[in-house]
Amino acid sequence: MASEYEHFGNLSPEDHVKEVQDLHKVCKGEPHQTKKGYWYHLTCDAIDCGVFLFFIRTIFFLVPAIPVTSYGKILFATGISWIFYTSCKRAQAAWAYIELTHRNMLQEKKEIETNPEQERIELAVLYANQGFQEPLISQMLDFVCSDSSLLLSTMLREELHIQLEDYPHPLKQGNVKALGGILGLLLFAPITLAVSYTIAAILASFMIGVLFAVKTRLIKNAIAPAIVWGVGMFITAISLCCSLIRLF
Repeated sequence: MASEYEHFGNLSPEDHVKEVQDLHKVCKGEPHQTKKGYWYHLTCDAIDCGVFLFFIRTIFFLVPAIPVTSYGKILFATGISWIFYTSCKRAQAAWAYIELTHRNMLQEKKEIETNPEQERIELAVLYANQGFQEPLISQMLDFVCSDSSLLLSTMLREELHIQLEDYPHPLKQGNVKALGGILGLLLFAPITLAVSYTIAAILASFMIGVLFAVKTRLIKNAIAPAIVWGVGMFITAISLCCSLIRLF
């Protein structure tokens, strides 16, 4: 028997809209709201950590004075430190956004209280830009402006694109960043510890290709071009690192 919401992939209309919007947001680097967005960020963070570790491995390769027996200890120490820093940075950025949002909310509330007619004009422009026409715009304005709370939430959503109720907690965002880094550490540390630098580079390129395929599949983009771009960027970056170290 067909599901009532088979058209939405067996999701409710609300969840379908949320998933579609989330995939666009995470592709721009915004916090996730759904499981697919969560896994998208996780794979992106794993790739970043893996590339960082391979830069360290490249230094080992070009600076033979570092004992081979110290490779594991140095990679582990720098990897954990990198994960800690980037996780804290993600959480701090989220706190900064919340602070900015709260200030904008208070400012918008003050503007509604002091200049309601000006806010009505701004909202009319926003609706017109979305394709609405008279007399529907006037009817919508009359309804929204009849309630100051509704007007405030509408202005925050339409003018400032703020939907704070859906914004993940900063600590949650930091934890996702940390989990992605740990995933990258677990996947790439054994690869970067390979005795042969060439073998390590090949295996790392393969793993990056797999992760790019996973994250691209999540947003239903073309997989082959994403793999080519991902592996190509990695190889070019490592080649640039080698060239610059040897040059200077």
